[in-house]
Amino acid sequence: MRARGTAVAVMAILATTLVGCGGSGEPGKIRVTVTETVTPGSTARTGSATPRAGDARPGSAALREVRKFSSPGDDEYEAAAGTVTVLSYTQPVPSHVSAAEEVGAAGYVWGALEVKICATDGEFTTSSQPWTLAYADGARIEPSRTTYDDFPKPEYIEDADVTAGDCSRGKIVYPVPGGERPVEAIYSTDDTPAMKWSLS
Repeated sequence: MRARGTAVAVMAILATTLVGCGGSGEPGKIRVTVTETVTPGSTARTGSATPRAGDARPGSAALREVRKFSSPGDDEYEAAAGTVTVLSYTQPVPSHVSAAEEVGAAGYVWGALEVKICATDGEFTTSSQPWTLAYADGARIEPSRTTYDDFPKPEYIEDADVTAGDCSRGKIVYPVPGGERPVEAIYSTDDTPAMKWSLS
């Protein structure tokens, strides 16, 4: 991996599991180790770190900050490695169907989270369902289970096989309360400790 103009230090922060794709067509599992890219001179996010103005929320990565994952593989798990990041969040986004109509609650609008996942080794399968939006009061919102033809493009593709050298990038749309903005985007599955990006 080449660094552009600056060296990067990579710090392992947690072990996780992503859902992968087995050769039989049945979902397999990939055991991965997640690491975090930190540029020289940046403040490591620990319990004692003091956030500066413009920094990500404590415990969260900044937008576009890349998280890495890798696995050597074994008899049970496929080997895989790659990166995942949140590129942007936009609210509101237009659609001919209102978010309030979909959820049956007044005041809801559509919000779009743009994410990107890449494979550097092995293969895994994409899904929007692990991505949630978190609010300051502890509420979390899942992606819309309905896709409309005028949702923002490119849309994040469900069940895309991502192999070494390939990426999948797109926008995931959520019905969200119009008077509030989420503070974090979270990636987590039943087997995956949460990875967070600050949206504030």
